[in-house]
Amino acid sequence: MKGVGQPLNVISTILEELQSVCHNISDAEYEGLVSLFQKDCAFYFAGEGRSGLVAKAIAMRLMHSGREVYVIGETITPAIESGDVLIMLSGSGKTNQVVHLGEKASESGAYVFLVTTNKKAINHPWCTTGLHIPAATKHRLPAEPATIQPLGNQFDQSAHIVLDAAIIDSLKSTKRQQKMSERHSNLE
Repeated sequence: MKGVGQPLNVISTILEELQSVCHNISDAEYEGLVSLFQKDCAFYFAGEGRSGLVAKAIAMRLMHSGREVYVIGETITPAIESGDVLIMLSGSGKTNQVVHLGEKASESGAYVFLVTTNKKAINHPWCTTGLHIPAATKHRLPAEPATIQPLGNQFDQSAHIVLDAAIIDSLKSTKRQQKMSERHSNLE
């Protein structure tokens, strides 16, 4: 098709962007996430828009590892309790739903982990800790990296890769990895 860019050029540029973002993630924050995924507790996931879709994908992968996992907003999601973990994805870290859910979960005694591009958001009183992903968002703030991608694609893609990698790292010392195919849906 005439006028369309060469796919490999666009794909190569996106992969270079993601590699740069992922290489700039804090080792300590990443290791904290890996340790969190090793906890024996119920995990809850939330996010809006594409970030919400990434949260659901990661929730599914963690469920495959044998963990008790829920997605906020689903009809079968029970009340969050003390000792449970809420993992939220939000580029800005300050959307109304994220703040509301973070406050409610914190009031319930849950551990609240925020994945965001906004370092300051991790310091919210309701946020236990989090992971700063230095990616571009739809706001294109001066400190954000350049991207050829629209909106928050760079954040969402980076979050998916990093969270998936953290699950893989959390399974290295366990037998849960063997159970993943057993827990994969068989009603397909």
